[in-house]
Amino acid sequence: MSEADRRLSEESEQRFLDLYAHLLVYVNDRFDVIEEIETVADLEQHYTDELLPLRNTLYNESTTDLIEDFVEQNPADLSEADLEQVAAWTDFITGEFVVVRYREDDAIFLDWTEPPKTYAVRPARLPFADLWDESALPVPVSSVALLPFEDQIVYDGWIGIKNIIFGGSLSTDIDDEYEEAKHRFGIIDSLPAPEEDEKTDAEELRFYMKNKRNRERYASEIEHLREKSDELERIYHQEMGKARARSLGRELRELGLNEAYVAIYDDRIITVPPPNPRFASYSKRLCPLGRLTTPTSTTSIPKRESTAYDWSCVTVDAISLLVGSLENSNTLSPTPKAYLW
Repeated sequence: MSEADRRLSEESEQRFLDLYAHLLVYVNDRFDVIEEIETVADLEQHYTDELLPLRNTLYNESTTDLIEDFVEQNPADLSEADLEQVAAWTDFITGEFVVVRYREDDAIFLDWTEPPKTYAVRPARLPFADLWDESALPVPVSSVALLPFEDQIVYDGWIGIKNIIFGGSLSTDIDDEYEEAKHRFGIIDSLPAPEEDEKTDAEELRFYMKNKRNRERYASEIEHLREKSDELERIYHQEMGKARARSLGRELRELGLNEAYVAIYDDRIITVPPPNPRFASYSKRLCPLGRLTTPTSTTSIPKRESTAYDWSCVTVDAISLLVGSLENSNTLSPTPKAYLW
């Protein structure tokens, strides 16, 4: 992916830099940070690192008041549209982040303070690839200022890169926070950030059950939710069955089984009937429409397929009934005894 793909358009980039330069000149006029700067032309004669004290003054003082005063006084004689854009910068965010992902048009910055949030950010100066390679992610960064600009989020060009290599449990924690942030807020692509989406108990439970890591991390929340209603208890067993069905396909393939139909309750296989088309017809009668996971290959294997049903929607009584009906059928071979936990 080219570096340009993650940058603003040339016109938008120039507009941002011009407006930001006028604001910095105003801040310098107020606090006399760099003596020789009186105009934007003066500012442009300095290197970026030389301007850092001026930029930091903007965010160390009463930033919102400075921006509002600049808009009210309009010392640069900006247009109404430009003043409106600068006024929007009162919704700025500053702090430390972790850059966790590159996407086609931006990079994802994770703020993992509580509650964690993720921001889709575009650079206004150097492309991110000039700062670090994608293979280096996740990268911790500090002294970051995120600003709304033309319905996007940009950072202002100054960024501190911490010399920290994430690994082991810390890297896992970052992944956990990233997933939680997406679940709670989505990926935020404009400022101010939206309020947290209100999730139903069912949505929360499905997120907590999403993978093994979540099931371990949110064990107490899972137990609390599943006890609230029969419907949530059913969802719990359904999600456990789905998780087991996925791993079971791999296990069956490793055992060299050509085809296997199994009934799952929680994470346990409770019965294994013989492969037979009538088995599928019985299961469809017992499971509500749309609840049965039809046999699908977990991995594409030439001339061989290991399959598993997710029967977490079926009650224990229903499974017992199904096993009994199969055992009493003259056209089916005997079914192994069902061990019900």
